[in-house]
This record gives sequence, structure tokens and C-alpha cells, in this order.
Amino acid sequence: MATVLYVSFVLIILLPIFIVTWFSVRSFNTVLFDNVTTRAMQTLEQVSYNVDKETSRIINTVATIANDEKVFATATSIHTQAVRDQQASHEASNDLDHQLSNYFHSTSDIVSALFFYRDEGTYAYKQGLGLQEAELRHANWYQQTLANVNKVQIFGAEDNRLPGTSGHMEITASIAPKFPTSFNMVESVYFVFRGSVLQQLLRTQVSEPGYFLVVAQNGAVVTGSDDEMIQNNLSRNTLLQQAMNQPTGNYVANEKGKQSFVIFMTSVQTGWKYIHVMPYDQMLSQVRHVYNRTMLVSTLGLLVFLIASWIWVRSMAKPILTLVKQMNRVKMGNFQVQIEASGPTEIYVLGNSFNEMTLRIQELIQEREKKEAERLNAEMTALQSQIGPHFLVNTLNAIKIMALMVKAPQIQKMTEALMHLVSSAFNRGGIYTTVGEELLLLNDYFTIMRIRYGDRFEIQTDLDEEIKGLYMLRLLLQPLVENSIVHGFHGLDRKGVIQIQGHKVGERHIQIIIKDNGKGFEEDSDLTRKKQRQETFNGIGLQNVQQRIDLQYGREFGLRVKSQPGEGTYIELLLPLLVSKPVSQVAIIEKEG
Repeated sequence: MATVLYVSFVLIILLPIFIVTWFSVRSFNTVLFDNVTTRAMQTLEQVSYNVDKETSRIINTVATIANDEKVFATATSIHTQAVRDQQASHEASNDLDHQLSNYFHSTSDIVSALFFYRDEGTYAYKQGLGLQEAELRHANWYQQTLANVNKVQIFGAEDNRLPGTSGHMEITASIAPKFPTSFNMVESVYFVFRGSVLQQLLRTQVSEPGYFLVVAQNGAVVTGSDDEMIQNNLSRNTLLQQAMNQPTGNYVANEKGKQSFVIFMTSVQTGWKYIHVMPYDQMLSQVRHVYNRTMLVSTLGLLVFLIASWIWVRSMAKPILTLVKQMNRVKMGNFQVQIEASGPTEIYVLGNSFNEMTLRIQELIQEREKKEAERLNAEMTALQSQIGPHFLVNTLNAIKIMALMVKAPQIQKMTEALMHLVSSAFNRGGIYTTVGEELLLLNDYFTIMRIRYGDRFEIQTDLDEEIKGLYMLRLLLQPLVENSIVHGFHGLDRKGVIQIQGHKVGERHIQIIIKDNGKGFEEDSDLTRKKQRQETFNGIGLQNVQQRIDLQYGREFGLRVKSQPGEGTYIELLLPLLVSKPVSQVAIIEKEG
């Protein structure tokens, strides 16, 4: 009982408290996670909006310049007059710088603009940056620009560190103008902007640990909130691989034993990937604090409760333990035990009940021993009573021999059949027989009844061969057939016919049907009581048949009788399917006798 109580305390109190605590912390964690995710996504959307806006300004400025005929006419004039007229070339250069300054007067982010001519040669606005023309013309970005005429190509910090670029963490753009070659000798223009033009927009948004990263469609870093991230090619990190393969979402990633929360989205305007990475542990620091404090308070409270429960259970366990020990002695067969009732009211009552129980058991044992002695005495009497049937069978056998000697075959047949029936009636061989043997006994009975009544009836049997070897109670069919011959055909003005059919029903039952064309009777009449008043061969009426079936097989088996006056009687007998002979008490008595 103490163990059950301790386990109950744990299951009913301790476990639910821990489950509620865990569920509360889990729910708080979920709410916090959703809030952080929502806030981070809002921040990321604001960052993408500002970066896209600044990128659009650069693209629009470059596209506007690429559609300004004067700019490219002036740039062409610089190139064509560079050899013939230095003064004119210098004036054209000042004129081009003035024209470009009009486009970039509102910003100082422009570092340089490099014009590439079709027949080689370049012109640098503001700074030349020391770039090699041949290397630039063979770079991938240059070929990409020429392949997309009059379309602005923009490159991020990582692309600009490749060969044939500015070599700095800057934002660059290029375009190949679409003008007739008759007045335009410029093949493409390469614009270089300071990297801070976009990087500063990211840094102003970082209000908590973590960093922002902008990645182009080719996987190259455009810009980031920290220069070191760009220099280390962070976009190639496995931490961000999932973000590179999906348009938007968030996940928790593990790298080098540290967890990070990654949230990302894709810009519709530029196709760039905006990624925000935050330390996962710092996100959940509040949750851990609440969890640890809750678990500490719960553990202390539960310890106090368990100590008090242990003291209370111990005060109850001692008298119960005494009771259990005495019950074990009873279990071993010693019923001469008593206990001194003590403890709380319920246990005191339980102790008194135990004492009363042992006294009652002793009384029942004495009664059982007395009844067992009476039963053995009755069985001995039953064995002794078999002397009478033996004498009757031996006498009938002597009559049969005498009939054989005087050549009286009818008396011989009748006597022999009667011998078989008498032997069966006294259960020689036990109360069970096979269906086939029961039919043989019926034939003996028919033999006697034909000699007695003459040719007033006939028997038709149709039993499946598979049921003839199955077992049934002895003398179940004879009373049913006798009912038809003695009562059904009495006073009948036509020849009586009895049909006996038998077959299996499913895998668990056999069914035997006995039909006759006798007088029949009213179904609401008390057939059983009426037949008991009539004389029968062995004193076994229909009621006795039903009682024997109830006692041996149960109430699901038995007789079902249908009859109408003038239409005969239909009796259906449902029995269990027995493939072996059951061991009965009577059979044991006969064997021992």
C-alpha cells in the first residue's frame, strides 16, 4: 500500500506539475519565438525596402546616364580628339565631368566611372583606380554587360574582389549603351560606388546580437553589416545553405556546437536574398530563466510534500504490513490465525473483517468435509445399486438363449434389443456415446416397437457421415423418437413416418432434426407435463432431456419443438461439436468401481 501511495503521489501530483511546467515553458518559448520571428521579419523587410530603394536609385541613375546622348557624345569627343587636339580633348573632358556631376551632385557615394571605347582605350571620371584595361575587358562581368545591352548590371562586394574588378568591397554597376556607332564610340561604362552606401543601411538596423547579409542570385555576397563577414565568404557557410535554397522562411541551425536562428527573404525587385542571423541561446535566455526558476520552486514544494506524505504513509503502513503477513499465512493454508486490530478506523475495521473471514473459512472447510463424506457415501451406494441391472441383463441373456433353443426368432430379437437398451439406460460405458452408436440403440428400440405395433410406422435416417463419429449424451434421441411413436401415431389412420436428419452447423455445433407426420398438438399446451404422465421406456421425458443438456452443455443448446394438430411434430436438437469423449464424474466412478 505504501508503494502504491508513493507511486500515486508521483503520478498524480509530481508528474502533472512537471508536465504543466514543461507545457507552460514550452508555450512561453513558442510565443517568444513567434514574437522574435515576427519582429525579425519586420526588421528584415525594412532593411530590404531601404536597400532596394538605394539600389533602385543607383540603377535608375546609371540607366538615365546610359540614355543621355550628350554624355556619350562628349565621351566620344574626348577619345577622338585625344591625339589631334589636346586642348579640345581637355575641354570635352571638363564638359563630361560637369555632365556627370549633375547626376551625382546629391551624393558623394560615387567613386569612379570608367568609360570603355570600342577601339580600346578608357576614360576615368574622378579616379582611375589603377585598373588594367586588358584585365577588365576579359573579366566575366564585362562579357555579361556586353551580352545584355542597355541593361544595368549591378555587382556586390564579393564580386568586386574577383580578378578584373575594383578589388575593393564596393558596389559596382555596368551598362552597355545602345546608341549608333556613328557618334558613339563607348562600348560600356563601369561605375564604382562606395560600399558604405548599402552597408550603412544594414548597420543602423542591428539593434541586438546578430548580423545582416545580402546575397545575390549567384550566391555572392552583395554587402553585409560587418566587413569580416564579406571577407570570409560567409555565404558559402553551411549555416546558410538552407536559406539559399528557399525563397523565404526561418530555421534553427547548428554549427560548431552553437545554435543560430536564421530568418531570410527574397527581394522581388532585385532577386537578392536578405538574411538575418541571431544567436539562438540569447534569444531563449528569458525562457531559460523562467524555466529554471519555475523548476526550482516546484522541486522545493514537491520535496516538502513528499516528506510529509512519507511520514503519513508510514503511520498507516505498519498495521497493514501486519495484516499482509497474516494473510500470507492464510495463503499457505494456515487458517488458525487472528490479528489484533489497530490503526485508523478503516484499518481497524479491516482487521476485524479479517478475523471474521478466517473463522468463516474454518466453518466452510468443516461443512465441505462433511458434504464430501456424504457424496462419497452416495457414490458407493450408486455402485452397489449396479448389482440389480447386472442381474436383469443376465436374466435377459438367458431368455434370449432359451428363445434361440426353441426357435422363436421374434422373442430372440426383442430380448437382444431390450438387453442393449437396458445396458445403455444404466449408463454402461459412461453417459457419453457417439452419434453412430446412438443410432444403433435407436435401431434396437425400433426393433422392439415394430414387434409391438407391427408395420404401423417406418423410419427414414439421413445423417452426414462426418458427424457419426462425434460424441453426444447417451439416450437423447430415444425419448424424442418414442414421443412420435407412442403419442404422435396413437390412433392415427395412416402409416406413420419418422425422419431423422443430422449435419454440422458451422465449426462448433451439430443439429439433429426429428420430424413425424403424426397427430401433432397445440403449441401452447404443456407438452412436457403431458408427456410425463405417459409411460416411457426409461422414465426420461422431454423435460429431462432438456435438463440434461442444460447441465452438461449450457443453455445455448437444447430442444426447439414446433407442432400443429394434424400436421405432425418438428423437433430440432442443437448440440456442441465434440470430437473426443468428455470425462464425466459418472465415468470416473464406474472406472474406480
